[in-house]
Amino acid sequence: MQTLKFSTGNAKLGKRLIFSLPAGYSCPNAGHCKTFADRDTGKILDLPNSSNATGLEYRCFAAMSEARSKNCRDARWYNWNLIRENLYATRNPVSQITKLIVESIYDQFGKRKSFDLCRIHESGDFWSELYFKAWLDAAKQFPNMKFYAYTKQINFWLNSLESIPDNFYLTASIGGNLDHLIPRYAHKLKRIAYVVHTEDQAADMGLSIDHDDSHCFGDKPFALLVHGSQRAGSDASKALSLRKRQGSWTGYSK
Repeated sequence: MQTLKFSTGNAKLGKRLIFSLPAGYSCPNAGHCKTFADRDTGKILDLPNSSNATGLEYRCFAAMSEARSKNCRDARWYNWNLIRENLYATRNPVSQITKLIVESIYDQFGKRKSFDLCRIHESGDFWSELYFKAWLDAAKQFPNMKFYAYTKQINFWLNSLESIPDNFYLTASIGGNLDHLIPRYAHKLKRIAYVVHTEDQAADMGLSIDHDDSHCFGDKPFALLVHGSQRAGSDASKALSLRKRQGSWTGYSK
């Protein structure tokens, strides 16, 4: 049986399971950050959709990993293709995808309790509501593990408020085409992430900056500092250049 591919940490995040899909392609409501890496060549294509998005414009951080690494692109496309195959091949897609997720974790990592965190979508988003519900059901089968994700699919979250398990943590990501729902339901969403260019911007907004995803388990809005390779001439790129000249933080590295 084919199983999904998880990684177990990166330059930013410590020991945890990490699951990803292709950036942009699997992000239907991405706005300012909508970025694609060509599946074969890795060439970056920026197609920001700012019509309904708020906040600052920036290039998707995760897409640059795909631009640099064919292995990264291959793994993310493999996951997406396998999920879609299972989604469309059964009359009970939620159950089928849940089974796929659960068996993939067991197949790769056994029933060991070595991982207590699972980051869903270092790259990608909940592109289908059935797929989203499958993750909720999968989390219920690992009560000792915390599952968490940033998402711009605010509608799916609101539709499932009563069925989200206690070990499943969602953070609303500002910059998408459903941003208008966030202030209206902020009291229910609680965790809201804003991308900022500088530490001063975060301070002016009364937000602390998260560098290790620890804020994803709190109950307050927070900030993420723009990083990675940004579009030439953009405000995000200029902010990075300034921080580099100042010797300030500019990104994550091994």
